[in-house]
Amino acid sequence: MVYVTKNPVTSDSVRKRIQRVLGVKSVAKVQIVVQSMENIYLYLTHESKDAIEKHKHKYSKADITLLNNFDIDRYVTLDVEDKDDMLNDVCDLIDDHNLANMRELRRFVKLHGVEYGLPSMKIINSVLRAHTGLIRLYFDAVYQERRYGRSDIDKDTGEVLNNK
Repeated sequence: MVYVTKNPVTSDSVRKRIQRVLGVKSVAKVQIVVQSMENIYLYLTHESKDAIEKHKHKYSKADITLLNNFDIDRYVTLDVEDKDDMLNDVCDLIDDHNLANMRELRRFVKLHGVEYGLPSMKIINSVLRAHTGLIRLYFDAVYQERRYGRSDIDKDTGEVLNNK
């Protein structure tokens, strides 16, 4: 469990508050942590580097119950390399799944984002915002292929075939 407060609190006050809500036996230990929220979340889901190295069971984010409008995305920070990787992943998804616009991408992420290791659309949008021209080109290419049905292109390699 992660308990976030706006003001400084003692571990004893947090313990008592949780016990009032969940029962006396619900909490054995309360520890004040000063790491980043993202690292704590990765630790609890066993997605941290340490948990991965120890081959711990990875918990599905879909199974986590978030209370009081908690939004982990507020705490997620991406470095430049992570943003580039995510942009490449999204471009690959657009190409591989023939997504022709943002609405189709959004629906795809809602349905299959976890399978592909994607974060929420909120984070994806923050990355795509700086690359709208590139994303538009990908969407336009899918749209053009849908509309005009290029049959002279090898779907696996992208090579233009000579129709003799």
